Amino acid sequence: MRSLRIGLLLGLRQIQRASIWTTALIIFVMMLTFLNLVVVSGVLVGLITGAERAVRNESLGDIILSEPTGEKTIIETNSIVSSFASYPEIDSYSIRYKSNAVLEANYKERRNLNTERDIATVNVTGIDPALEDNMSHISDDVVRGEYLDPNEEGYILIGYYYLEESADKFGDVFDTLGIKNPGETVRLTVGDISKEFVVKGIIESKVDDVSLNTYIPEREFRRLFGRIDQNADQRVIRVKSGYSEDDLKKAFVTNGLNAYAKIQTFEEGKPKFITDIKATMNLLGTFIGSIGLVVASITIFIIIFINALSRRRHIGILKGIGIERQAIEIAYVIQAAFYALAGSALGALLIYGFLIGYFERNPIAFPFSDGVLVAPANETLLRFIVLFITTLVAGFIPAWMIVRQNTLNAILGRK
Repeated sequence: MRSLRIGLLLGLRQIQRASIWTTALIIFVMMLTFLNLVVVSGVLVGLITGAERAVRNESLGDIILSEPTGEKTIIETNSIVSSFASYPEIDSYSIRYKSNAVLEANYKERRNLNTERDIATVNVTGIDPALEDNMSHISDDVVRGEYLDPNEEGYILIGYYYLEESADKFGDVFDTLGIKNPGETVRLTVGDISKEFVVKGIIESKVDDVSLNTYIPEREFRRLFGRIDQNADQRVIRVKSGYSEDDLKKAFVTNGLNAYAKIQTFEEGKPKFITDIKATMNLLGTFIGSIGLVVASITIFIIIFINALSRRRHIGILKGIGIERQAIEIAYVIQAAFYALAGSALGALLIYGFLIGYFERNPIAFPFSDGVLVAPANETLLRFIVLFITTLVAGFIPAWMIVRQNTLNAILGRK
């Protein structure tokens, strides 16, 4: 304890007497190192988090009900929907009917019947336009034309990925059609049944389930696909703010709804690749940040070493008057700790006081998501501990190297 008290006093004196510009520069380097550790991985993870949020907001909602094992559709759809009124946790919901069909464009302009038809196999989703828009705000994704009118029939929304112009961005990954603008007529074929639809609008989103889809009113879907029983393929639910989707799922199970549908929260039902990519991005960000950590450690080592070397005679005098080696080493470790604490504190203040809020208001526009900055407090604390310990070690080693030299040689300046 005596060595600790003396070392603390010596360390504080050295910090006070150091050049303010040198101290500010070292703290700035430590702040950048801390930001590198937290922000790089935070942006990479935030890129996937943005995609995850979009899938939740525009596609899957908070609770997903799908067909149970061994069934092709959700059983007793109408009964389940009727029961929703008894759950105050439900903010909104949508009922979806899903299948595949062949969509054909430009068939009226085709003069030669021997030429190749302009067709594509597409995903078709039957929706109640009002319920769907209330749940996912899908009308905001209509980039050309208009959203479906609940009182109209014979209209269809086409996902942007099915347009030929999307091939310029994504290549020939998807079947595309020569559709240019809303108002054109297309033909939807299911088996031997065909029906003409007018393209009401083009829908584009960074969520593939939306851009790689076509939407028609659910009553026309049921007629076209022969869904007389009205049993749906998917129901998605938005939970009111302040309520938990886990609690709502438990209430569904308690009331026996799991006998008619498979019930999942968003965390359970989200695509697995999102979780895998997020973990990969976090690992990649940690690796990149560790490079900055090594650079900062070397910087602290050099600074403490030069500082201790230039004060070699002073260190010798301290040892000569009875100051223990441990106290002198602690003094230089205190210096390193001060730099790490000050730099990390400024970095944390910048991250939580400005950067997170800024990226929430101004997300980074990546091609497949709106990226944000993700910096969980527990992970930030772990990175700070790693930085702090590394800095202490980097401060101790050069001090130990100088202090262990012969006292008389240090006082006389001999090697």
